[in-house]
Amino acid sequence: MGITLKQNMVIATVVGQQDIVPYVVGKKTVFSPDQAAEYDWGFTWLKEPLEELAARSLATGEFRLCSIKNPLQKEQELTVMVDPCLPPHELIILGGGHVAKSLGDLGKLLGYVITVVDDREDFVTEQRFPQADRRIYCSFDDLALHLSPGPRTSVVIVTRGHKHDWNCLQQMLKYPLQYLGVIGSRRKVALLREKMLAEGYAEAECNRIYMPIGIDIGAQTPEEIAISIAAELIKVRRGGQAASLKMGADEPVTACAAEISSAGEMNVIEKAVEAAEQGIPAALATIIASQGSTPRKAGSRMLVLNDGAIYGTIGGGIGEAQIGKEALRVIASGLPEITTVAMNAENAAMEGMVCGGTIDVFIEPVDELGRVLVRRT
Repeated sequence: MGITLKQNMVIATVVGQQDIVPYVVGKKTVFSPDQAAEYDWGFTWLKEPLEELAARSLATGEFRLCSIKNPLQKEQELTVMVDPCLPPHELIILGGGHVAKSLGDLGKLLGYVITVVDDREDFVTEQRFPQADRRIYCSFDDLALHLSPGPRTSVVIVTRGHKHDWNCLQQMLKYPLQYLGVIGSRRKVALLREKMLAEGYAEAECNRIYMPIGIDIGAQTPEEIAISIAAELIKVRRGGQAASLKMGADEPVTACAAEISSAGEMNVIEKAVEAAEQGIPAALATIIASQGSTPRKAGSRMLVLNDGAIYGTIGGGIGEAQIGKEALRVIASGLPEITTVAMNAENAAMEGMVCGGTIDVFIEPVDELGRVLVRRT
């Protein structure tokens, strides 16, 4: 049976230390909003800054690598990996037409929890949306009775008509969403914007809506439009720079230098805890820093079992193969370590890549992770 962890927590792991006794590299603790952290590493000066970092990571979803110094003895320093494990992002699709079908497939591939809503029963069947986690048949007037979206929710309005779009939009504007988009031509969007202003909505409220929806790739077919929308969801989630079709003020770009916690990354942690519980020797490899052009950024994870099986990815290629070998050595020794993989010009050329970069990877046996997380679940 697989393990499902509570997905609203931060795992803090010591990955380095300087002029400190005892040796605590690999030690972990878990922070969550409803439960105090349990740790006794013997450093009272660590508690306050670590709790502040954990709270910030919970709020932003960002992976962090931080150095914390003893304020009374500056030479004493701990390097801590602060790793958020948050609920998966949710994608609510209002409307069950052709674009919605393709978007549901893409959303599931991207790790979203998928909810599809339509007021036509035969448009929200399991046969039509087998990938959806929830299929809701209800009037578009009653969305509040069935939905409770939040900051990790993206809402895409693709109903069959302007009346329903307007109805859905008015209700969704009440929520603090990560993304809100409406399908439609530029003419339709201009009219919708005029209607919002006439109804008393502020300019800022109009500007938070992505309409027309999607990235400008010249999409025509339902499948292409779905790809365009999915690309925009990624852009907003990751802080990308691609040009949106959106009319009005430019949207803010919030680029993040680290991976955002996703369902795929959580699956790797759950696999690691499962291995620890079952006594299967394994090592978890986490990118803690990256420089230059690399396929994955800080926060990406890969689990390596003692038989060589791998779950997750830190970028593939010879770099991942090198980490796989190092992970087997960590499994054998039982000691965590940091390994640097340099994709220099020569290595990049061997892999058929056009650029290179460097990643620092913390590799640890899964036993400590299993111990602290199973105790919390």
